[in-house]
Amino acid sequence: MSEGLSPFSTVSVLESSDVLVMKTSSLYYTYSSGVLGDGVRWVDTYYNRYVHKDYDSEEPKKEFTEFLKRKEFKIEDIVGLMTAVPLYRRIILTWHEDDTIITSVVTAGVGNAVDITRKQNFGNPIQSGTINMFFFIEGTLTESAFLQTFISATEAKAKALMELGVKDPHTHTSATGTSTDSICVAASQKGPMHTYGGSITPLGRAVAQLVYTSLWKALGER
Repeated sequence: MSEGLSPFSTVSVLESSDVLVMKTSSLYYTYSSGVLGDGVRWVDTYYNRYVHKDYDSEEPKKEFTEFLKRKEFKIEDIVGLMTAVPLYRRIILTWHEDDTIITSVVTAGVGNAVDITRKQNFGNPIQSGTINMFFFIEGTLTESAFLQTFISATEAKAKALMELGVKDPHTHTSATGTSTDSICVAASQKGPMHTYGGSITPLGRAVAQLVYTSLWKALGER
């Protein structure tokens, strides 16, 4: 694992104070829980946008799209996530071991940490994810591998937050995430085949290590 982008990755990152723009050299098959480009689609441009923690919009998709238009940014074949974490705190890592090459871009804060296993009353959460995770995989994934990658990332996130001592401020129990987390997994669908992405596979363990290390880097000195 190394910090920054790998020469073997096709991902580029354009950084500014209000948005990270990640581009791939071709369309990547993408699973996303983003505000824009949610679901499954082919994508080559990915946004992680900074918004104030008090951001409130009745139509976040429309508002986000208008933001991109004002910036004269691409609005097709995209994924867009939001975060209340300052973008200079982003963590970019690359995993390259044997045939497994993954670039991760993570922003993380725990101001709205939640223990999902405890009963609570919630209002409508804002759409600005506090732990946003992007993964760009140089390889071919089955549908199962995509879904198992989500599981591997979530397990690693919960483990890291527990070890970091992050608590749900309402229940005072260990947090499993925040109320606004988002994830995006993109694969080139070229090269090495990853049939599965669980905890005993090279893909799953790579994603887990990227998540675990990113969260320690982002939150270890909070």
